[in-house]
Amino acid sequence: MLPFNLIGQPERSDALARLSPARDLPLLVVYYGELSRRAFLQRILAAAGYRDPGTELHLLEWPLDQPLDLAGLVRELAVTKVILFGYDPGRLGLHFEVANYFPLQLGGVRYLLADSLEFIEQTKEAGDSRAAGALWNAVKQGFTRKQ
Repeated sequence: MLPFNLIGQPERSDALARLSPARDLPLLVVYYGELSRRAFLQRILAAAGYRDPGTELHLLEWPLDQPLDLAGLVRELAVTKVILFGYDPGRLGLHFEVANYFPLQLGGVRYLLADSLEFIEQTKEAGDSRAAGALWNAVKQGFTRKQ
């Protein structure tokens, strides 16, 4: 083992501290924004079958301007599904590009990138349901809770 890192990765201990202690949950949802957005997120998750997110999935509110070793976090949590709301994958240490609302299977993990909760909610309230519809169609492709 080298006494230094060749490629530095952001710490993930802060992210782990923000999550529930359960480690056998299949889904990680990462979002940012105002507290008021949680109600909108709750409606999305409830529609996908997650009635009690605190016990059924990992929910991480992460600042948009802070890097995160998401790949390391995914490995440590052993999740099989990840939904990211409004993040640039590179900022989270993910080095792939995929269009929003297009589920991607990579290394045994299914990823879904979406616009920010704020954008989805505001456009829906303004009468444009395209982002919300695209999100729902994508969620139905492997991100709903198995009953």
